[in-house]
Amino acid sequence: MVEQEQRDIIRLFSDFEQIMGRVGAAKSLHLLAPRFFPLWDNAIAAKYGLFLGAGQGATKYWAFMLITKKQVLALGDRFPEPERVLKALDEYNYCKFTLKLL
Repeated sequence: MVEQEQRDIIRLFSDFEQIMGRVGAAKSLHLLAPRFFPLWDNAIAAKYGLFLGAGQGATKYWAFMLITKKQVLALGDRFPEPERVLKALDEYNYCKFTLKLL
């Protein structure tokens, strides 16, 4: 099941990426399923060790999804709004890694 899910997500992300790039693909997928697809940008990906070379966006995004899943599980029930947890993680990552505010 996980292998099929991985193939499906990589294919879906690749299709979106061809049209709107890596960041646009993640944003679009997040809008379609905000409790499933995390957000990222190039700075965030790099800080998680997911350096993006040509043609690697989809596989790196899958790896980012696994990292994010671990973060969500680590939060457990301590996050007051479970439906917003991915957006909250994105806001943290964006402030820390993209804007370098934290």
